[in-house]
Amino acid sequence: LQEYESLQRRHETCRRLEEERDQAIKQLSEFQQSQMVIEEVSAIQENLEIERTCRESAEALASKQLNCQNRSLKRKSMMLLSHLSPDTITDINLDDEEEEDGEDLDATSKVCLSPQCQTTISLQNQLESSLEEKTRAVTNLESVRDQLRETREELLKEKHDNTVLIAETVWQKKLLGKYNRSQFAVEEYKALQDTLDLEKHLRTEAETFGREMVVEQKKLKRQSQILMQSSSPSQALLDALSQVTRLTQDLETQRLEHQNQMKQMEDRLRSCEAQRELTALRCKLQLVEEEKKEYTEKCTKVEVEVKDLRFTEELQKKLQAAINPPPTPAPPPPPPPPPPAPALASNPLSLLSLIRKRRDISVDIPLVVQDSAKTTMDVRQQAVDEMMQRIKKGIQLRPLNQSPNRRLPSNSAIQELKGIM
Repeated sequence: LQEYESLQRRHETCRRLEEERDQAIKQLSEFQQSQMVIEEVSAIQENLEIERTCRESAEALASKQLNCQNRSLKRKSMMLLSHLSPDTITDINLDDEEEEDGEDLDATSKVCLSPQCQTTISLQNQLESSLEEKTRAVTNLESVRDQLRETREELLKEKHDNTVLIAETVWQKKLLGKYNRSQFAVEEYKALQDTLDLEKHLRTEAETFGREMVVEQKKLKRQSQILMQSSSPSQALLDALSQVTRLTQDLETQRLEHQNQMKQMEDRLRSCEAQRELTALRCKLQLVEEEKKEYTEKCTKVEVEVKDLRFTEELQKKLQAAINPPPTPAPPPPPPPPPPAPALASNPLSLLSLIRKRRDISVDIPLVVQDSAKTTMDVRQQAVDEMMQRIKKGIQLRPLNQSPNRRLPSNSAIQELKGIM
């Protein structure tokens, strides 16, 4: 459930980032259009400035020519009016006429009804509207920059959260691996304890069987001595031979039964060990498959994040180029490093070899295998041979005056295994 919720949150964040990306693309296209409009308006403004300067220069030249013509006409008129009195000549003021001419020209320039004046007025209005659009575009650009800054901050937060989640998952994987290793060690310990109990049981059975056989042999010896003393030698020999044949037959039947029991126990041990190894290998295979799935999912997620980051970097470069074009384009970012290979889990079955080596040192258990490279068949054959030798040679029985509460070192192997574990 937690993984599903985390995936849902990531999906929502990705969808939000895609919407913001689309909005940024739309605003970028609008900025490009507004930039083109601003360039056209600046060109029109330059043309208007050129036309205005040309018109002012033409008006100044025309006014100069008119003033010169007026002055020449006034001089001519005064030359023609020389017969008039000097008082009338002084009343005529050339400066006043020049000022009047200038005022007339200003009035005519103010009230201009020519098509050129109308075009200039319309162009001035268009220039004012384009300047207003430019200011609006600048404000929109600032807002988009703020949004882009916010998206960058959110992206950094998401990256930080992802790193924290990855660290937590790695720690949980390590803890799970430790738990699995301890579980395998406990299973191996249980299997070894079962085998040890089985060996102890077989040894006790063999020792009891040997003791019984020795007791029967002593009884037969006493009976044979009594018979030899009470009866004739020939009859005693015949009875002894018959008893010997009967005892040999009983021994042979018991030996065959014991061999059959040993074979059955060996088959059971082999089946138990094979099943335990099979279950351990299956558990390892499942763990390896789960780790492989997790690493593949991580690789896909990392590739998607890298694609998104590259796309956002391209958008940032386009925005920077639209705002202030750089002199040289930046090189593309290097590709992400490949994901690390999954670490191989330590083999927990190596504990078995350590425990066997430790068992080789102990002296309390005489049926322990001395060479770890031998097979289980050799171990069982050695145990059978040792028991048969004990049966043939005989076992030292406990004297009657000895205390029956003598402590046997039977639990030394179990204590040693517990100390190892």
